Amino acid sequence: MEEKKRYNLGVLIGGVHTYFPKEHIKGISEAAAELDVNVCFFLGTRTKDFFEDVLGSKQKNSYDYQFNTIHDYSLIGGLDGLIINYGTLGIQLREDDPNEFARKYNGITTVFLTEVVDVPNCHSLICDNKGGIAMVISHLVEEHHLSRILFVAGPEHNTDAIERKEAYLETMKKYGLPVTPEMIAQGDYSEFVDKQVERLLDSNPDAQAIVFANDEMAFAGYRVCEKRGLVVGKDIMITGFDDCERASGMEPPLTTIQQDGELMGKMAVYDLVNRLDGKDPGKEAVSRRVPVSFVKRESCGCVSEDVSRKETPMGLGAQVHRLNKIITGMKLELISFQRKSWFIPVLARDLNDCMDDEQAFLKEIMEKMRELHTRCTHLFLLDEPIVYDGKRKWTCPYNLHLAASYENGRIITKAAYERPLVMKENGICDLMEDEERHQFMVFLLFSGEKQYGLLACDIDQEDFPFFYVISLQIGLSLHYLEISKAEAARRLEMSRDMEEIKEKNRVLGIISEYDELTGLLNLRGFMEHTKRVCQAGNGQRAYMIYGDLDHLKEINDTWGHPAGNFALRSVAEILKGCLRSNDILGRVGGDEYIIMLECEEADFGEKFRERVKMACKLFNEKSGKPFLVEISLGIAEFRPNISTDIQQVISLADQQLYEAKKHRKKSVSRMNNEGA
Repeated sequence: MEEKKRYNLGVLIGGVHTYFPKEHIKGISEAAAELDVNVCFFLGTRTKDFFEDVLGSKQKNSYDYQFNTIHDYSLIGGLDGLIINYGTLGIQLREDDPNEFARKYNGITTVFLTEVVDVPNCHSLICDNKGGIAMVISHLVEEHHLSRILFVAGPEHNTDAIERKEAYLETMKKYGLPVTPEMIAQGDYSEFVDKQVERLLDSNPDAQAIVFANDEMAFAGYRVCEKRGLVVGKDIMITGFDDCERASGMEPPLTTIQQDGELMGKMAVYDLVNRLDGKDPGKEAVSRRVPVSFVKRESCGCVSEDVSRKETPMGLGAQVHRLNKIITGMKLELISFQRKSWFIPVLARDLNDCMDDEQAFLKEIMEKMRELHTRCTHLFLLDEPIVYDGKRKWTCPYNLHLAASYENGRIITKAAYERPLVMKENGICDLMEDEERHQFMVFLLFSGEKQYGLLACDIDQEDFPFFYVISLQIGLSLHYLEISKAEAARRLEMSRDMEEIKEKNRVLGIISEYDELTGLLNLRGFMEHTKRVCQAGNGQRAYMIYGDLDHLKEINDTWGHPAGNFALRSVAEILKGCLRSNDILGRVGGDEYIIMLECEEADFGEKFRERVKMACKLFNEKSGKPFLVEISLGIAEFRPNISTDIQQVISLADQQLYEAKKHRKKSVSRMNNEGA
């Protein structure tokens, strides 16, 4: 009996930095593992929103449109079935007719998420948008007797957003409540809609509630209300839609509509595999609605219900409120992030050193994939880079080749003449040598207007943001490689260009050793300086001191982030005043500082603790601030030498810090400490 072929499924999805697409990815991944199918996520994203509040109109040359072209590469992906999350695919697709978009891909069996299409070989899954908004409006009217209810809508051409807006209008009409154009703001499902909320409240000073079409935009509503002195849940009611991870942790917790994105992702995979197996779903399954439920919390004026565990109407959801786990793992995540942040300049440096040898360049990329413990990685390159400006019609190239792989612990690079062509019948999953199941995250490799190929990594979902940054760096390095190859005939001029690039990387390396806020060494700089001391290895007694600014969150929440920054800079000055010029001091986290000093005094650690305590006291007597700046310290003694494990010594100091923090004041408010 012939063994059944393992299906290759593709997923087109964008906006993967936001909550709901992440839930879809999680559900799809779990179902793919359960059904033993390969899955390739063709990932689109948007970078512009992240910098809008910082750069504003100064932003130049956003190339986000490039991400929308990655979807067409699925046409040569060797796929058996396709899941399309149409509502997340990016700004360039919002003007498209979803049926026209679907027809481009319906050569294979397709499931559409968050959109209803009427195209052969496609079927749709979408949540009960209208029912969810109707529940919210009815609750505000019937339970809280509100009538001035405003609405912040989602993207104009997004079906979810359209249905939610229609439900708002229909339900308000049902209760005989007037709605004017000034009562509705146009949002984009991102958290960056502060200006729209400001205008909405300016036009409606008598507003009693704001219903947001999703949770992300509701978070902007919280910020705007706080700036205006409006207390959410008392002065004005706010509701959302999605029940994302942050919703229950807001202050006050956010009333919202709970839809199970994880469940929707699972349903999509199971429906798709059933169709591939030849099981007829029947006409009633061409378009299915995923049920939603109302989650009542304090932001609408209610007494909060216990929602610590997310239960979906169909009983297949997973617990999503992992606040305790997030808090306890925060320090480890910070250290992990800092270590990863060092990886990017190292990658840039090492690739920069291979500009005169393409095979060495490709091998270096695969070596880095090995170091990052990817399960499998493929690098695909176009014969020649494609220039795409986002204006003309995009045509998917058919000259993509497998250039390098990391698989089964082996690295393989191929010269241009021996690279296999990626085709519809011989796609990403079909080019693997092993028989293991794989889950690929597929990233577009580009720099500016030029596309170079794809990077496909078998990694976990939570690693996506880091590998996204890596893909951007590889795209940039491919651009430099192209320059190097094109200018091979003019080696002398190219040499000067490369030296300039290396110098820039060197300067960036120097800058990256220092913390911008305090001017102290950051973790990278501290480790480099400490390593040199240990390598000198004179055997003198030394102390590793881990410090923590007490109650930074209280300072930020009570007196604002400028006050928090003042406290952080003040700690730096206090500690510098307690140290010698040759002692090493760095800021290694949000509120964490670390010191290494050499001193033969056996009891110097306690003397130093008292010195810092007195310095804080003197500072607080003169600061004139409504809060105290105080520092908890953990101290570990050691003798540095060339074999010293610095991380282990830091860990010992950190354990002592944990004990010291048990004895800190409960509050740093000067008012709460009067007479103490």
